[in-house]
Amino acid sequence: MEKDILLFRQIHPSFVQNNGVSNQAFVTSSAFKPTPKDDNKLSVYNSAFFDAKQAFEHYVKSNKSYGVLAVSVDDCESEELLCIDDNHPFEGHASIDYSRHPSNSRKEKIAKRIRDKAMIRKWQYTLATYESDLKVDNMVEVVANDTETT
Repeated sequence: MEKDILLFRQIHPSFVQNNGVSNQAFVTSSAFKPTPKDDNKLSVYNSAFFDAKQAFEHYVKSNKSYGVLAVSVDDCESEELLCIDDNHPFEGHASIDYSRHPSNSRKEKIAKRIRDKAMIRKWQYTLATYESDLKVDNMVEVVANDTETT
Protein backbone atom coordinates (compact mmCIF):
# COMPACT_ATOMS: atom_id res chain seq x y z
CA MET A 1 0.00 0.00 0.00
CA GLU A 2 1.13 3.56 -0.70
CA LYS A 3 2.60 5.28 2.37
CA ASP A 4 0.21 8.25 2.15
CA ILE A 5 -2.97 6.14 2.09
CA LEU A 6 -5.15 6.89 5.11
CA LEU A 7 -6.66 4.04 7.07
CA PHE A 8 -9.99 5.00 8.63
CA ARG A 9 -10.72 3.46 12.01
CA GLN A 10 -14.24 3.46 13.43
CA ILE A 11 -14.29 4.44 17.10
CA HIS A 12 -17.02 3.03 19.34
CA PRO A 13 -18.70 5.65 21.57
CA SER A 14 -17.54 3.89 24.73
CA PHE A 15 -13.92 4.71 23.85
CA VAL A 16 -14.45 8.48 23.69
CA GLN A 17 -13.97 10.80 26.64
CA ASN A 18 -14.20 14.58 26.24
CA ASN A 19 -13.92 14.21 22.45
CA GLY A 20 -10.65 12.30 22.89
CA VAL A 21 -9.95 8.62 22.51
CA SER A 22 -8.51 6.22 25.03
CA ASN A 23 -5.46 4.30 23.85
CA GLN A 24 -7.65 1.23 23.58
CA ALA A 25 -9.22 2.60 20.40
CA PHE A 26 -6.37 1.39 18.26
CA VAL A 27 -5.76 -1.86 20.11
CA THR A 28 -8.84 -4.03 19.44
CA SER A 29 -11.98 -4.47 17.39
CA SER A 30 -14.58 -4.61 20.19
CA ALA A 31 -12.60 -3.86 23.34
CA PHE A 32 -10.03 -2.53 20.84
CA LYS A 33 -7.18 -4.89 21.51
CA PRO A 34 -6.32 -7.52 18.90
CA THR A 35 -7.22 -10.94 20.19
CA PRO A 36 -6.41 -14.37 18.83
CA LYS A 37 -9.96 -14.31 17.39
CA ASP A 38 -9.01 -11.15 15.47
CA ASP A 39 -5.75 -12.75 14.33
CA ASN A 40 -3.97 -9.67 15.77
CA LYS A 41 -5.47 -7.42 13.09
CA LEU A 42 -7.46 -4.20 13.30
CA SER A 43 -10.19 -3.62 10.78
CA VAL A 44 -9.91 -0.32 8.87
CA TYR A 45 -11.22 1.34 5.73
CA ASN A 46 -8.80 2.13 2.88
CA SER A 47 -9.00 5.78 1.73
CA ALA A 48 -8.35 4.66 -1.85
CA PHE A 49 -11.90 3.24 -1.78
CA PHE A 50 -13.77 5.29 0.85
CA ASP A 51 -13.63 8.81 2.16
CA ALA A 52 -14.27 9.23 5.89
CA LYS A 53 -17.98 9.99 5.44
CA GLN A 54 -18.52 6.97 3.21
CA ALA A 55 -16.64 4.74 5.65
CA PHE A 56 -18.79 6.00 8.52
CA GLU A 57 -22.05 5.55 6.61
CA HIS A 58 -21.05 2.03 5.55
CA TYR A 59 -20.10 1.04 9.09
CA VAL A 60 -23.14 2.43 10.93
CA LYS A 61 -25.53 0.38 8.81
CA SER A 62 -24.86 -2.45 11.28
CA ASN A 63 -22.58 -1.05 14.04
CA LYS A 64 -22.18 1.91 16.37
CA SER A 65 -19.50 4.52 15.79
CA TYR A 66 -18.76 7.83 17.48
CA GLY A 67 -16.66 8.77 14.49
CA VAL A 68 -13.72 8.09 12.26
CA LEU A 69 -10.04 8.64 12.99
CA ALA A 70 -7.26 8.09 10.49
CA VAL A 71 -3.67 6.97 10.45
CA SER A 72 -1.50 6.65 7.39
CA VAL A 73 0.20 3.54 6.14
CA ASP A 74 3.45 5.36 6.90
CA ASP A 75 2.35 5.92 10.54
CA CYS A 76 1.76 2.20 10.90
CA GLU A 77 4.92 1.11 9.13
CA SER A 78 6.97 3.41 11.39
CA GLU A 79 5.70 1.21 14.27
CA GLU A 80 6.52 -1.99 12.36
CA LEU A 81 2.85 -2.69 11.75
CA LEU A 82 1.97 -4.33 8.46
CA CYS A 83 -0.90 -2.78 6.49
CA ILE A 84 -2.81 -5.32 4.44
CA ASP A 85 -5.12 -4.36 1.60
CA ASP A 86 -7.25 -7.49 2.01
CA ASN A 87 -10.62 -6.35 0.58
CA HIS A 88 -12.35 -8.79 2.92
CA PRO A 89 -15.15 -8.83 4.04
CA PHE A 90 -15.81 -5.97 1.58
CA GLU A 91 -14.04 -4.06 -1.18
CA GLY A 92 -11.96 -1.32 0.45
CA HIS A 93 -11.38 -3.18 3.71
CA ALA A 94 -7.84 -3.24 5.05
CA SER A 95 -6.15 -4.53 8.18
CA ILE A 96 -3.44 -3.24 10.47
CA ASP A 97 -1.49 -6.29 11.56
CA TYR A 98 0.02 -6.31 15.05
CA SER A 99 1.32 -9.90 14.84
CA ARG A 100 4.97 -8.81 14.72
CA HIS A 101 4.45 -7.67 18.32
CA PRO A 102 3.43 -10.67 20.44
CA SER A 103 3.66 -8.87 23.79
CA ASN A 104 0.46 -7.21 25.04
CA SER A 105 2.43 -4.42 26.70
CA ARG A 106 4.20 -3.70 23.40
CA LYS A 107 0.87 -3.62 21.55
CA GLU A 108 -0.52 -1.17 24.11
CA LYS A 109 2.49 1.15 23.74
CA ILE A 110 2.18 1.08 19.97
CA ALA A 111 -1.57 1.66 20.22
CA LYS A 112 -1.00 4.80 22.31
CA ARG A 113 1.38 6.22 19.69
CA ILE A 114 -0.95 5.31 16.82
CA ARG A 115 -3.88 6.90 18.70
CA ASP A 116 -1.84 10.06 19.24
CA LYS A 117 -1.02 10.26 15.51
CA ALA A 118 -4.71 9.84 14.69
CA MET A 119 -5.74 12.54 17.18
CA ILE A 120 -3.22 14.96 15.64
CA ARG A 121 -5.15 14.49 12.37
CA LYS A 122 -8.36 15.15 14.33
CA TRP A 123 -11.73 13.53 13.77
CA GLN A 124 -12.24 12.85 10.07
CA TYR A 125 -16.01 12.40 10.45
CA THR A 126 -18.31 12.07 13.47
CA LEU A 127 -21.83 11.08 14.40
CA ALA A 128 -22.54 14.77 15.14
CA THR A 129 -21.49 15.71 11.59
CA TYR A 130 -23.60 12.89 10.19
CA GLU A 131 -26.67 14.04 12.15
CA SER A 132 -26.07 17.63 11.02
CA ASP A 133 -25.77 16.48 7.39
CA LEU A 134 -29.08 14.60 7.72
CA LYS A 135 -30.82 17.72 9.07
CA VAL A 136 -29.49 19.81 6.18
CA ASP A 137 -30.55 17.14 3.66
CA ASN A 138 -34.03 17.03 5.22
CA MET A 139 -34.31 20.84 5.16
CA VAL A 140 -33.27 20.92 1.49
CA GLU A 141 -35.87 18.25 0.72
CA VAL A 142 -38.60 20.21 2.55
CA VAL A 143 -37.67 23.42 0.70
CA ALA A 144 -37.66 21.54 -2.61
CA ASN A 145 -41.09 20.05 -1.86
CA ASP A 146 -42.45 23.48 -0.84
CA THR A 147 -41.13 24.98 -4.07
CA GLU A 148 -42.80 22.25 -6.15
CA THR A 149 -46.20 22.80 -4.51
CA THR A 150 -46.22 26.59 -4.91
